[in-house]
Amino acid sequence: MDENERTEGEEPLHALFLRCSSILSRRIGRSATRRRIIALLDERGELTQGELQKNLGIQAGSLSELVSRMEKFGVLEREADSRDKRRLVLRLTEEGKRRAAQPVEMGDDRLFAALTGEEREELRRMLRRIDDAHERWRRENP
Repeated sequence: MDENERTEGEEPLHALFLRCSSILSRRIGRSATRRRIIALLDERGELTQGELQKNLGIQAGSLSELVSRMEKFGVLEREADSRDKRRLVLRLTEEGKRRAAQPVEMGDDRLFAALTGEEREELRRMLRRIDDAHERWRRENP
């Protein structure tokens, strides 16, 4: 069967992969971007949202949504800039500083307990092949 073929009603492989990736990201508990925001604010003390956006290179809307969630969970706070009331500065809260001091966790493998040791090794081999193919594509398509 061709890689693009599937039986009727079967979920496309890329959709299943994205859903599993999302599950793993949620299980890790901190996305790489959230971790970078925490690290930047820890290093610099405070930044405007615009400065943070330039440092991260992400869309304003995506950053705004992320900052709102981080504020909701008590990791950072927004406050009017004392020099320019039209601008908001972002700072870590005590919770954010606590998280900044924690070692970076690379995730946990408990979800993979659903697989046998042999299945985990096969998944590892397949993921390496996908990663290698992506690297070849990147070199060929700068």
